[in-house]
Amino acid sequence: MPPLPYILAITLILLTTATLRLIYILPALHRRRPAPRKRGTPTHLLIVLGSGGHTAEMLSLLAPLNPAHYTYRTYVTGSGDDFSAERAHEFERRLVAKNAEEKEKSEPVSLAHRDGKGTTGISRSDYSIHTVPRARQIHQSLLSSPLSSLRCLCACLRLLYWHPNGYPDLILTNGPATSLILILAATILRYFAFLPVVGPAAQSARGRTVSGTMRVVYVESWARVKRPSLSGRIIVWCGLCDRMLVQWKGLQDRGWGEYKGVLVR
Repeated sequence: MPPLPYILAITLILLTTATLRLIYILPALHRRRPAPRKRGTPTHLLIVLGSGGHTAEMLSLLAPLNPAHYTYRTYVTGSGDDFSAERAHEFERRLVAKNAEEKEKSEPVSLAHRDGKGTTGISRSDYSIHTVPRARQIHQSLLSSPLSSLRCLCACLRLLYWHPNGYPDLILTNGPATSLILILAATILRYFAFLPVVGPAAQSARGRTVSGTMRVVYVESWARVKRPSLSGRIIVWCGLCDRMLVQWKGLQDRGWGEYKGVLVR
């Protein structure tokens, strides 16, 4: 049996290594400017939707989105939230119509395309909607919440790790409980980025590395005037997001994030 000093020394080395690794990957503790991207490089955007107001604000925030810049979009909803999934489908249909209208204004349309075919410029394989178990149901007991959160975490890990388009380049969220678990899953994958990637993610050039991917932008709800939501506070306290945007200047003055004006209409 090894002497106690050796066991303590090995334990201390492992703990120090694990801590340094955590400091290296946490955005708030080790901010790195993303590597410049070549024009036209495919970009994978992951959007977390939540019931009710979260989804309405998020889709309002995405209204100016240019599909030529964010070439693939993944929407994540909680189980039972059919409303958010339908709103995402509706948003994508409007995005196609808007893109087609702008394309018709900038380019002459031949008679062969006046039936509407070939004018959208977007394939319907450019987005997908995924459902994960809810981290916590409404009025759910706090005693059972850890178990449901663990199920949600496993589902988020599978979604990120096995996504056919590789890891998302950017995760955009505005605070539903599911987003906290998904960001935790992304942090875990970034932590173990030195391990080999297998499965569909390995078939994508962007899926072979976590470096520069899964950057997190958290947009606090417009309804939060004096203090961020619980999800926002946890994400800031734990240093899990690359940028936190707030929509009231008072929140920036209190050190909660960057004020860029009102982002939803």
